[in-house]
Amino acid sequence: MLFKATAQKTIIFILLPLNALLCIQAVQYKALDFLLLFAILCSFLSLFLRYEFQIDKDTLTYRTYILRFKVYAKTVKPRDIKKIVFKRLSWKTKLAVVKVENGWNMRIALFNPPNVFKELETFAHEYEIDIKKTSDYKILNKTP
Repeated sequence: MLFKATAQKTIIFILLPLNALLCIQAVQYKALDFLLLFAILCSFLSLFLRYEFQIDKDTLTYRTYILRFKVYAKTVKPRDIKKIVFKRLSWKTKLAVVKVENGWNMRIALFNPPNVFKELETFAHEYEIDIKKTSDYKILNKTP
């Protein structure tokens, strides 16, 4: 099953003060022009980030796109997964971290449809992958 998410637009608001500071400094130091352009480019590209997480019969695939271009993809098999940790990300948001043997862990949050956590838990039970649920996550599951 394929799950999709987009980047949080609030990252732009974090980078805007950085851009403002760089604008002020760029007037005095011409060497900072490159940093200013880089920060503006990062701010602009972050508007077009999107993520896909796919649960297949025997693999988990995580992909990152900027516009239509794939910039990152990772596919793991059940034997490469150490464990899956279910956590609470914010007041009402769940997070799952798929801890892998080699490379970066997969962070699963804010994907649609929201049954991604049930599907991931089913995948873990099917392949006997260790699961850890924090107490905060268990509280989120109890609420309607």
